[in-house]
Amino acid sequence: MKLVKYVLDSSAFIGGFLPEEDEYFTVHEVIDEVGDDISKERLSYFLNSEKIKIKDPKQENIDKVVKKTMESGDNLSLTDIKIIALSLELDSSIISEDYGIQNVSSMLNIRFKSIRELGIKKIIWWEYYCMGCKKKYSKDKKICGDCGNIIKRRPITNKY
Repeated sequence: MKLVKYVLDSSAFIGGFLPEEDEYFTVHEVIDEVGDDISKERLSYFLNSEKIKIKDPKQENIDKVVKKTMESGDNLSLTDIKIIALSLELDSSIISEDYGIQNVSSMLNIRFKSIRELGIKKIIWWEYYCMGCKKKYSKDKKICGDCGNIIKRRPITNKY
């Protein structure tokens, strides 16, 4: 029987993930994101029993994910980006409740599983705009340079 590979996000541990007979991986940064005592204890047990391996993705895969994240407009942390990059590298699925991770993963043809939630139904591209004058901005901007209003994001209905 061929084992399936999965990469785990911190939300998998918080959501009550329990490993089966497959191969499981995560990145170092996930350890710092798991905050509650029960999830920390679960993660610690799985790491100590070697049910889950920690692996860092290659920079070239991180770069691919960063590029796709910039295109999509999703707000992902470095941890999220590394989770997706590792999954890309291992040709594996991701276990995550995070819709941003699921969105960018879908764009990169990476399969995902949720534990408690249904997961995303479709890919969403985001745009950033000023609430006042409606000028469009990159996702790094917080305040409109023209009118001083807050920059918000909304899904793009027609990307192509």
